[in-house]
Amino acid sequence: MTEPPAARDRLPSDPPAIDTLLTGQGLSSDQGSIGFGAVYLVTAGSLRILFDCGHTGRRRALLGALARRGLGPGVIDVLVLSHSHWDHIQNADLFRSADVLLHPAEADHLGSAPTDDPFTPPWSAAILRSCAVRDAADGLGIAPGVTVTGLPGHTKGSIGLTVHTAGGTALLTGDAVSSARALRAGRCTNVLADEADAARSVELVRTRADLVYPGHDRPFTVVDGAPGDYLLPPAVPGAHAPGTGGLSAPAP
Repeated sequence: MTEPPAARDRLPSDPPAIDTLLTGQGLSSDQGSIGFGAVYLVTAGSLRILFDCGHTGRRRALLGALARRGLGPGVIDVLVLSHSHWDHIQNADLFRSADVLLHPAEADHLGSAPTDDPFTPPWSAAILRSCAVRDAADGLGIAPGVTVTGLPGHTKGSIGLTVHTAGGTALLTGDAVSSARALRAGRCTNVLADEADAARSVELVRTRADLVYPGHDRPFTVVDGAPGDYLLPPAVPGAHAPGTGGLSAPAP
């Protein structure tokens, strides 16, 4: 199974579809961690919904991915932020004409200017000052077939998207399920809020999704509650099969 055609090849009457603009990747060493958050474009009728937007180091790659599809930041109608960590929100200022959806708990966390959270620098709230931010929580319908899904645990207000595509029920998970390896292990890779909530979120994804679009990996199928096949080919020589570790592919 592979990803469906890009949005520009679709008809308005088609069911919602997901296009991977930037694949995710997570690397760490004793010197620190590098997070390349995935960015996904959901097209539902005439509505274009961006899920996460990456950090500024990927800005050129994100703009290039949009340009290759004949798109620019101004055509994005809705930007959904899975949570408030730096590697998922730093390019939000590109999408000033979009409605930006963020869980209230994440907005509160940003507003508190935390000094003890390495993933949310105190200046992070400034990134969203030029944006029209709206509250988003579990059950919010964005378009027919596209609904916000609460996935707390990694952070208090982590959210995803449930998208009913032609290929099955897809969940865009942010870091609630950051990779195929995390789903196979049955636990969130990094829990900063609540372990029990995180476990419930992973279980929800495992039992509900036919397709997972994770925060730091390539999208993959779910078969009998476990990672199946990747939907995109690896771009890193020697990349591993879903759930077995190793590097995931960088941006296509």
